[in-house]
Amino acid sequence: MFKKRRKEEKNLLIMVPLLEKRVTLKKESDGAFLIIQRTNIVERFTIRFFKQPAVRRIKLDKFGLFVVEQLDSHKNVQQIADEMSEHFGEEAEPALPRLVKFLQVLEVYDWIIWDTDDSVLK
Repeated sequence: MFKKRRKEEKNLLIMVPLLEKRVTLKKESDGAFLIIQRTNIVERFTIRFFKQPAVRRIKLDKFGLFVVEQLDSHKNVQQIADEMSEHFGEEAEPALPRLVKFLQVLEVYDWIIWDTDDSVLK
């Protein structure tokens, strides 16, 4: 009577992660940071009345910095993992699971959006 609808399964390796427009990368002398604008209504309330900072600063390690720099170049996950393995060598292994977990964390906080790599699909 009622059939379950199957979700369309997407291949993560051909998806292209892009930074959300309110998230920027800033390099300073003491490291690299993701700067996240706090635009939510609750966050704006806390900024105004509880004197909270207007931006969040997330410090990145060298792997995170490399990945975030790649997000601006419209590369899919497989290409980023390959370049990460090539750049860091054995130090980055296992590169793909590490990259996927990092991207999952960014996605949970809505700091990235996903696009599909149409060139691979054709």
